[in-house]
Amino acid sequence: MSLSHAVVLGASVAGLLSAAASSKSFDTVTIVERDQLSDDTATRRGVPQGSQVHQLMPAGLTRIEELLPGFGDELLEQGCERYEIDRDVAVLYPLGWAARVAGGMEVIGFLRPTFEWVLRRRVLALPNVRAVRGIATGLLAGADGTAVTGVTVTGVDGEKLDADLVIDATGRGSKAPNWLGELGYTPPAEQHVRSYPGYATMVVRFPEGALPDGFRGIAATPNPRHLKGGAILPCGNGQHVVAAMGMSKNYPPAGHTELLDYLDEAPSPLLGRAVRAAELIVEPGTYRMPGNQRRLWERLDRRPEGFVVIGDAVAAFNPVYGQGMTIAAIGAALLAQVLASADGSITGVAEKFTAELAPWTDYAFAMAADTDSFFPGAEFVNYTPPDPKAAAGEAFAVAAATTDPAVAQAMRRAAYYMDPSGLQEPAVRQTIAEWASTGRQPDPSLTDPNDLPSTIHNAG
Repeated sequence: MSLSHAVVLGASVAGLLSAAASSKSFDTVTIVERDQLSDDTATRRGVPQGSQVHQLMPAGLTRIEELLPGFGDELLEQGCERYEIDRDVAVLYPLGWAARVAGGMEVIGFLRPTFEWVLRRRVLALPNVRAVRGIATGLLAGADGTAVTGVTVTGVDGEKLDADLVIDATGRGSKAPNWLGELGYTPPAEQHVRSYPGYATMVVRFPEGALPDGFRGIAATPNPRHLKGGAILPCGNGQHVVAAMGMSKNYPPAGHTELLDYLDEAPSPLLGRAVRAAELIVEPGTYRMPGNQRRLWERLDRRPEGFVVIGDAVAAFNPVYGQGMTIAAIGAALLAQVLASADGSITGVAEKFTAELAPWTDYAFAMAADTDSFFPGAEFVNYTPPDPKAAAGEAFAVAAATTDPAVAQAMRRAAYYMDPSGLQEPAVRQTIAEWASTGRQPDPSLTDPNDLPSTIHNAG
């Protein structure tokens, strides 16, 4: 027995991956997108942060490869760049430069329009997936309201699409809470941690020797004592994306000259110094947001069958942590697994999928929201910030990561694979405990923001 029709709302990364996931279990999958989907790498109008810096963590790429084998190779064919982030990018923590480790974690650098174009082309090539242009305006349900049976759509024949499953991937501004309210359901509670980040990003090309020898990027992002920061990361085709980042409404300017001055105020002056030598390829684009937002879909007392929510419509994060695409990919892979185990029945799919996604969302949201909670003026809605004592304990892990490659790798694995188990390894815990008990501080040579670390450790 197979399911007939799935409708995905939104051709975002989450929407496209959801379509790929659903295509394995449904006869037909329809993507509803308000923007005209072009066959090039132009930024979509519905992605205001499309020109900003993006990262796909290894955890995300692994899930995409499960759904679309060979996807990483296709990115590389388009000129995107693979590199080892823990060896090739100098990362300045508040307490010093992170230890560099070779043979560690590979990521692919890209610009989002290129990434979306490759993904869109791949998904729309699936024989049972189609895209239509329209705007979803509400949900359809049976007479008793216990199951969603489709969606109303402005711009399509008949103004509606019947479906066994509707997947909302319309992002942070999703209307799903209102739509459920119209069907008699209680909308989900929301959590907000507003740290008011802002970004300005430009694409540049560095002349030979402009970046320090052996490095392909530098990251010195904001921290609660230093509200301006930035990053230089490879994005492919011999180019780099330069992102200026500000917290607590310390928004970067849009002008090129002013942006260079802003980068001079990052925790490491090496950022501004390097970028001044670069050729500007794409003018700066800016993006501002309130902060982290989460809808607690898993806590609903009751929900209709045939309707799930994914991506930023579940949780939207401060982009500096690079979690959005990864959580979208994890969610799509989970959806594929839940549908595969459903044996042709939609009953229970929404409940099971939402429950299985929740722990991943918990982890990612806590990582972003807890960090942002320490910035001046942070605002909280339905969220309790962490105890400052816990942050003090974490500071010793950050300090140890400047010298100890095992601690550095464990911290990066917690971030890039969303796997904190390495921090619980006995040797890692012992190292951190020793730093805490002795009050040890990083070697001064590793804390100089003007002097990048030269030692490269081997992965354990």
